[in-house]
Formats: sequence, C-alpha cells, structure tokens
Amino acid sequence: MSAAALCVLVTPSAAGNAWQEVLVARAVQLGWPVTDMAANPDALATTGLVFVQSHLAMLGFPISARVVIVDTTATDTVDPGQPASPHIVAIRSQVLVEAEMAAAAGAAVLNAARYVLNVPVMGSVERREGAPYRIHPSVSESPLAYFDDTAPGTFANWSPRWFAYTNGFEGTEDEPRIDMTGRMRPMVHGPYLHLPAGRWKVDLNFTVDPEKAHAPLLFEWGSGVEFCRIMTEIRYRGAYSVSLDRIWEEPDAVQLRIWPAHPVFEGQFGFRGCRVTRMAMDDPSPLTPTDRIVDAGVI
Repeated sequence: MSAAALCVLVTPSAAGNAWQEVLVARAVQLGWPVTDMAANPDALATTGLVFVQSHLAMLGFPISARVVIVDTTATDTVDPGQPASPHIVAIRSQVLVEAEMAAAAGAAVLNAARYVLNVPVMGSVERREGAPYRIHPSVSESPLAYFDDTAPGTFANWSPRWFAYTNGFEGTEDEPRIDMTGRMRPMVHGPYLHLPAGRWKVDLNFTVDPEKAHAPLLFEWGSGVEFCRIMTEIRYRGAYSVSLDRIWEEPDAVQLRIWPAHPVFEGQFGFRGCRVTRMAMDDPSPLTPTDRIVDAGVI
C-alpha cells in the first residue's frame, strides 16, 4: 500500500491560516510527515502533507491529492484596522493566480469560510475556534475581488492608494493631485498586481486642469515591455474617463502607466483610480491596439 500524500495550497487569510494549523494537527495525528515547501522551496516531498504556493509544485501529486483552500479576498492576515500595504497585496495576488491555475489543472477547491471541510485523502476535518473574518473598515472592496468569481464580468476597483507616483503628489493617497509641469515621465504607475492569463479591461477616471494650456496624455496597459496605448489631448478643465483592453497570454504583474505625452509647462492631473474587469475571450468589442497610438475618447 502506497504512503498517503496530500498537496495543499492555502491562500492568505485568517481562516486560511487556521485551516493550515488544523491540517497539520490532523497529519500529526495520522502519523504523516509535514512539509512546507512555501517556507522551504528547496524541500522535496512526495508523501505526507505538503503545503505549496505554486501550481507547478502540485503536478507531482495525483489529481485526487491536490487541494486548494480559498477565502474571500476581503479578508487578510494583517491588522484589520489598517489597509493592507501594496507589497502584501501584490504577493497575495501572485498566490491567488497560482491557486487559480492549480484549480484549472484539477485540484479540488475548498471554501475556507466553512468550519468543516471534506478534504481529499484526509477525510472530514473541522476547525472550531478563531479565524474570524477581518475586513478592513477603511477598504470597501479588495483590489483582488475578481478572484472571488472567475466568470467574465467580475471586477475589482483599484484605489489610487495601490499606485506609485514618480514625483509624488498633493492631496491625499485616495485623491492624489499631480503637477504635470516638466518632462515626459510616468506620473502614475503600478500597481504590479498579478493577473491570470486572459482578457482584461481597465476603465480609469481622472480629472485635468490644463491651466489655460493643453494636456497631452498617454495611457498604457500591460506588463514587461508589452503594452497597449491610447493618447488624448485635454484642453478643458473637467472629469474624464478612458478604457484599455488587452489579452495576457501568460499571468504577469501588470501596470497601468499614465504619462504626459511630451514636456508640458503647466497643468494639474487628478487620479481617481480604475476598475479592472475580466472579459470573455470571445467578446466582440475590439482590443486596444498594441502597435500604434490612437486618440482616446473622453467624457
């Protein structure tokens, strides 16, 4: 009789941490070895209880022995009184992408919100205490909310707080205002969160005061060196919106970049964040061009 083996990927959350502790306790009770490859990537284990954070690490196990435990993205493991840092959110996005790919490869998906799980190989497991949901009161929606439902049309709102600002900003991190005066440079970039492969659209909102001049703006949506681009020239003070739509062949950390299209002498830019939406691959609407710059519509 072959030795028991169970490979588990737990996504970060208070409930997820509790499940990891419960599974370890059950494995010890059963006399199984426990290996955490997430903490020790050089570890090699094919039997017992094995925790991973990579879908590739799960492929060495039978499909019937692969488990993903996921929680709502509104929960987190940090102080619930403070919004999670961009670094924490970026790491979590990568783990969630790995979990999604593991599920696509056949891993069983279990809901961390439950108090009893029927775990493959191991059987029924219960957690009785702790692991309450801790939703940040200052963040109304997770920037990773599109992982809560992988169907096309799911979206997440990305607050300005998740982005970086090359020369800083005035105002608050939720309503930053940027002086456009100066050379061409990415005024706004980030947030370097990982998206799964697929088609993703970003709709962003901003304000512009060209200060009696004009504001030539370039918007880019992509990763690495692969971006789609649109450009527009704003001549009147007001609120505007643009959209960019692109396909990712592979998961990657994404960027939205906003530039003055050439050096300007004056002007104020206000960033209001954006919405990122999963699109169906067969959606008939055209993709944003990747090989040329076009004028953007503004409203």
